[in-house]
Amino acid sequence: MESESEKKFDPVPSGEEPDSTHFPEQGFEAGLHSQKVASERQSIIELTRDLARLPLDQAAAAIETSAAIAGVSLRASIEFLRAVPEAAPVLAAAELRSWGEIGRRLGMGDVEAAVTFFSAGVNDLNNIPREARPTVFQLCSRQINLSSSVATDTLRKMAALAKTVNSPTALHSVLEIAAEISRRSAKHSADFLEATPRVVDVLNKFEDESLTQNALLLASAFATRAGGIASDAWASLPTALKGLAAGDALRLLDRTGGFLERGGGVALHLMLSGGEILRSLPEVFSDWIDLLWIVAQHGNASLVAFARSGPGFIRGLAGEVERARREIEVDGAPDRRQG
Repeated sequence: MESESEKKFDPVPSGEEPDSTHFPEQGFEAGLHSQKVASERQSIIELTRDLARLPLDQAAAAIETSAAIAGVSLRASIEFLRAVPEAAPVLAAAELRSWGEIGRRLGMGDVEAAVTFFSAGVNDLNNIPREARPTVFQLCSRQINLSSSVATDTLRKMAALAKTVNSPTALHSVLEIAAEISRRSAKHSADFLEATPRVVDVLNKFEDESLTQNALLLASAFATRAGGIASDAWASLPTALKGLAAGDALRLLDRTGGFLERGGGVALHLMLSGGEILRSLPEVFSDWIDLLWIVAQHGNASLVAFARSGPGFIRGLAGEVERARREIEVDGAPDRRQG
C-alpha cells in the first residue's frame, strides 16, 4: 500500500503516459521546437523550387550540397540555398560545391559562422579570373582544415588581392604558391598573401617581366622545398632587391635558388646577404658565391654564419677600396696640374 508521501510526489497517475498537461513548460518548448523544424523544412522545400531556374548542373550541385550542409545545420543549409541564386552567375557547379563545403565545415564548429559565411555571398570573388577560382577554393579548403578563421579571412580578402595583382597570370601563380604553403601551414599561406601587394609593387617598378617570373618561380621552389619559409622569403624580397639593377636582381634570384638544396633558411640568409653585397661591391658577388659553396662542405651552421658575416666584411673591404681610390686621386692631382 502506497504512503501519503509517495502519492503526493507521483507526477503522473499510474498506468498513464506523461503528456504536456503534466509538464506544461516542456510541452510548450517541444511544440516550439517542432514548429521551428517544420518551418525550416518548409523553407528548404520552397527554396529548392527556386533552383529550377538554374542550369541543371548548378541546380544538382546546389541540392546535393545543401543536403550535406543540412546534416550539420538546417539553418546553414537554408542560408546556402538563399544565397545560391546570386552566387550561380559567379560560380560554376564545382565551385558551388566547394563554397558550400567550406561553409559546411565552418558549421561543424560554429553554426552562426556558417550562416554568416553564406549570407555574405560571393561578391569577393567577382574580380578573380575564372581560371584561378578553383585554386582559391583549393587554398581555402586546405586552410580550413587547420584554421577556419584564416580560411574565411583569405576568401574575404580575395577581391583586394586581385586588384593589386593586375596580371591574371601572376595572380594565378601567387594563389598556387599559397595553396602549396597551406599544405603545411594556414598562417604562413595567409602571411604570403598579405606580403604580396608590397612585393608585386616592388617587382613592377623594375618594369622587367622576366624578373617577376623568376621571383615567382623562386617563391614556388621555396614553397615546395621549405614550406612556410617561403612566406618569409617572399616578404624579404623588397629588402633584398632594394637599390639593385634588374640584371643584378636576376643574378641574386638565380643564385638563391641554387642554394635551396641546402635548406630554406640557408637560401633566405644568402638572398638577404647577397643583396647587400651587390649594393656594396657587386664585382665580388660571384667570388663570394663560389666561396660559400666551399664553406657549405662544413655544414649548414658554418654556411649560415659565413653568409651573415659576408656583408659586414664586404662593406669594410669596399671602404678600404674607396679610400685607396681617393688617395690615388689626391696623389695624382699635382701631376695633372703640372702637365
